[in-house]
Amino acid sequence: MQGTQTTRYKSVRTVLAEQAAKFGDKPYMVSIDQDEKVLSFDALYQLSNRMAHLFAARGLKANDRVLMLSENSIEFIAVFLGVQRYGATIATANIEMNTSHIGEILQAVDPAIVLVQEGLGLEKLRNPNMTSEWIPLGIWNEVGQSTGFFDVVSNYPADDDIVEVCGPNDIAVIFYTSGTETKPKGVMQTHSAVWPNYDATADCVELNETSRVVDCRSYTWLSSQNMSLGGPLARGATVYMAKKFSRGSYFDWIKKYHATIGVVVPTILNMFLNRPVEVHGKEMPHLRFLMTSSAPMLAENWAKFEEQYGIRICQSAGCSEGGLMSSHRGINRKIGTIGFPLKYQNVRLLDADDNEVPNGQNGQIVVSGQQKSWGYLHPNGQIEKLPLEHRTGDLGQIDEDGHLTIVGRLKDLIIRGGVNISPVEIDNILSRHADVVDAAACGIPDEIYGEEVICYVVRREGSELSESSIIKHCGELLAPFKTPKRVFFVKELPKNERGKLDRRALILEWKKTQAATP
Repeated sequence: MQGTQTTRYKSVRTVLAEQAAKFGDKPYMVSIDQDEKVLSFDALYQLSNRMAHLFAARGLKANDRVLMLSENSIEFIAVFLGVQRYGATIATANIEMNTSHIGEILQAVDPAIVLVQEGLGLEKLRNPNMTSEWIPLGIWNEVGQSTGFFDVVSNYPADDDIVEVCGPNDIAVIFYTSGTETKPKGVMQTHSAVWPNYDATADCVELNETSRVVDCRSYTWLSSQNMSLGGPLARGATVYMAKKFSRGSYFDWIKKYHATIGVVVPTILNMFLNRPVEVHGKEMPHLRFLMTSSAPMLAENWAKFEEQYGIRICQSAGCSEGGLMSSHRGINRKIGTIGFPLKYQNVRLLDADDNEVPNGQNGQIVVSGQQKSWGYLHPNGQIEKLPLEHRTGDLGQIDEDGHLTIVGRLKDLIIRGGVNISPVEIDNILSRHADVVDAAACGIPDEIYGEEVICYVVRREGSELSESSIIKHCGELLAPFKTPKRVFFVKELPKNERGKLDRRALILEWKKTQAATP
């Protein structure tokens, strides 16, 4: 499977200049939590030019790093793109990590400049042994006095005289993985990969200048940087950005701003299923669909949501190392799948011997192409170049119509009696039960079979669902060897800040609380 197209190199400086000339004062970003502060395409371009003059005056070179520690804000967006316009490297870190992890990121990135939002208590991480210049991020005001970094920036000219200091193969962005395998790793993306990511994202969801996108996810990771920053920039769309998800406000935002696309994660959709809100798609004819990513949406929950709310869901998938990999394109959808590869993206499914598997069989998803990231930044500061093809660790399957489905993680496979069992298949069956809000199967050690199947279930509020009824439900729909032997009820499943299920945490919980139980 592949998007066979390629594209020429286009720098962020060029993109900002083109969009400012085309869209001028049209709002690019609107910050919901900053009293709907607006950053227009032209204001962004001028700000980025002022930053370029400042960085040049400070002697920054290609691959010098600027680390930003901030919540979602207009200031975050301006710096993120301004550093790339100059040609240096912007690094981001999720401020909701514990401070020890942020401290480790500081050591690994070794930035020339740290821009830190005041009031977060992160100044205490400043290491006197590091040479980084720490500057309060401050507040940008288009009219009136700006503060912090933006006060300094305002003293520089807004002309485009500073040529970018980078080449296509220099590093543009360092962002961090979600840490599903180990500690979060720094992933390094070159300037040459930026435009293919933005352009392909805009193409896959058919963005244009009339599009209005609502997003409440952190902009410190690739998915939001592509879907709700770069994609809209590439087509002149407008983004309405919130700092965090609010169950009570989300659909109010969709209505108020006449959003054409709302961006979510599966956890958000499951929240709306567990604790319904009074809203229906008929009230929002402007809303084309909700785009979900970061983790597979269980097919049963997907169907339940669309039936209950009358709102279409589209699903995309990717990874920090490979970029946005595959997505629906609005109309051509199949529930439970992640659609087709994006242009510029090469996708192969390989067996254990590196042979491509035929349609209908499982294989590890391997990606390559212009969107792929360049390498890793390890905690000790060492850099590791990625191979031309990235093995995602995801198991996928292509159906007869060419739709790609993620069936699980390679490391999460349950091997019972020598037979591979996908826990996602069991998750989907569990979710068919009317009283199941969320569920996850996993394998635990077994003296006879090597591993045995168990599951953790989140019941619908007020339900008295029992272990025996779950086992009976699964037994009617699954082969006996796939049917869970034990069921444990929990209030919620362990997920990281991006909504990805952590099955290892469930296994550790079982070992801690159940392994010694006779």
